[in-house]
Amino acid sequence: MNITVTDQENCKKQLHLEIPGDVVRAETDKVAGNLARQVNIPGFRPGHAPKSVIKTRFRKELRDEVVAHLLPESLQKAISDKDLKVIGEPAIDDLKFGDDDQINVTITVSVKPEFELGDYQGLPLTKRVYKIRDEDVDREIEQLREAQAEQVPVEDRGAQTNDIVTVSLVGRIEPKAADDQQTAAEAAPQEAAAEPEEIKQDDVEITVGGANVLKEFTEGLAGARPGDERSFTVTYPAEYKPERFAGRKVDYTANVTAVHVKELPEADDVFAQQVDEKFQTLDELRADIRKQMEHQAEHRTEDELRTAAMDALVERYKFDVPEFIVERQINSRFNTLLDQLFQSGIDPRQMQLDWQQIRDNQRERAERDVRGMFILDRVADEAGVEVSDEDLNHEIEDYAAHRGESVAAAKARLTKEEALDSIKEQVRQQKALDLVIASADLKTEEVEGLRAAEAEPAAEAAADSDASAPETAEATGE
Repeated sequence: MNITVTDQENCKKQLHLEIPGDVVRAETDKVAGNLARQVNIPGFRPGHAPKSVIKTRFRKELRDEVVAHLLPESLQKAISDKDLKVIGEPAIDDLKFGDDDQINVTITVSVKPEFELGDYQGLPLTKRVYKIRDEDVDREIEQLREAQAEQVPVEDRGAQTNDIVTVSLVGRIEPKAADDQQTAAEAAPQEAAAEPEEIKQDDVEITVGGANVLKEFTEGLAGARPGDERSFTVTYPAEYKPERFAGRKVDYTANVTAVHVKELPEADDVFAQQVDEKFQTLDELRADIRKQMEHQAEHRTEDELRTAAMDALVERYKFDVPEFIVERQINSRFNTLLDQLFQSGIDPRQMQLDWQQIRDNQRERAERDVRGMFILDRVADEAGVEVSDEDLNHEIEDYAAHRGESVAAAKARLTKEEALDSIKEQVRQQKALDLVIASADLKTEEVEGLRAAEAEPAAEAAADSDASAPETAEATGE
């Protein structure tokens, strides 16, 4: 058999196989003989029709059967002879069954990326260790107090900082830019200028002077009492999210229906008991909060270190990865995003977003993820990493606990879904990453506080969100 291999992009190779006529004829005779024993041909004893008759009468069926027998064997031999690391399903591009009985077939296969692993040890990494301070615990206590706060109506004064003002809000959004109006007027001078867009919502609660409330709302509602009507204009920054308001002016009319002040419970032993009956004193509550935060800090340190190690590996090795695996990873990331929205009580189908663009935005990260998987696979090969039954069982136990299933039920389901091999490969890659981290040039950096370090990523995530709250809440900044 002649085998020709042609390299293609994105980790694909095209194989051209020429299966000789004598091999094909031998297989045809074998298949025809088997068929002759199974069919009845008029004029011949059952099972004794000559092969020549079978070949004439069942020509197409014989060829299909011969191809079904020879092609997998020939492909496997070609893969073995050329030492190809094939992944995924092969695709037949062209197949010709010649009159001379020779079969010519062109097949495209995806292969594992080819790259030199080299020395993956000694990666410069920084391990961020988060120190939990008394003020971090104090902040958590304050959040618990906020959660148990009571809203008390204010009747003897106007709204002050931190008061909650309830309003019926009407906003008139001016056209986005003056040049837009000019362009529209030039194109259709006979038409009147477009009316400002209007938004309305009742029972909007705005915290005067709140950390995320735009200053125009605070200034416009300061001193307000129930029954008051306040008017003010907000000029939104050009980079404001959502983009609907970015760079635009909105004239607001707010009819005040209520003003409340928040009364927080005292931080004492009684408060601790109200948080959870297992606590008898405030000190017990504080100790439990510190323990939980320290646990969170340890997990964050571990997660960040592993992410940094993966990023360093991906930056060190540059190579193409199979497109079908990238697509599979994009789908996985996109579906995870949708699941998170549903779990948060948000229906993605009601969000006016360009979902195709959001999906496309996953490509770069997906390619890096796939590249990282192949790197760790090679590291595991080089280091002889193996996954024991104990390792696999431990991973299944963690998986079952996370999903609230029994270990037996989780294992039975994963076995039925044929997912155990995938989980085993994940464990193998995790162990490979452990080796990379263990051999790294590791520096330790102490970080004061856990929540402060989370503020910047949280702000970035909020800036990337376009639609998760009512439009008036977004408009006020809350």
